[in-house]
Amino acid sequence: MPQAAAALHSDVLNSAVLPLIYSRYGSYLLPLAFPEGSPTHPCYPTGHGTVGGACATVLKFFFNGAQKIRPLLNAAGRDIFEPSTDGLSLNPYGGADANTLDINGELNKLAWNVSTGHGIHAGIHFRSSTYWSILLGEQVALSILQDRAKSYNEPFSISIKKFDGTTATITNQ
Repeated sequence: MPQAAAALHSDVLNSAVLPLIYSRYGSYLLPLAFPEGSPTHPCYPTGHGTVGGACATVLKFFFNGAQKIRPLLNAAGRDIFEPSTDGLSLNPYGGADANTLDINGELNKLAWNVSTGHGIHAGIHFRSSTYWSILLGEQVALSILQDRAKSYNEPFSISIKKFDGTTATITNQ
């Protein structure tokens, strides 16, 4: 028996879904979203995660991440919504955190969703690969922002909240 199979819990090997997968696909291996199979590139870093982390970090540089979302929307006659249970309409969001949602949190969710929606749900990346790729993208963006800061004549110093909650400062002073 292969080493990996020996480490599986008996519930997995005795699962009712295994015969269904075998009857449909002719294999006990889990099906993938892509008919050609898993890509040949490595799982880490994920391209979408790295780009998502970098793009969110650059946006944090240009926008006040501490700005609350609800006042911005209310000023435009809008509010925060969430999908209905059937996914066909939007309902006003009534979560306890509705008044504390901010730009940083939404950008963090966006970076995560970009990578999750592509790599994890498609079965080609692990959750940990997405996490570390987002942090890699953040570091790349911070490095580029710091390099570019030296090209501006007007002195500035901008602090942004990183994905881990710590602060990074981009400055040309």
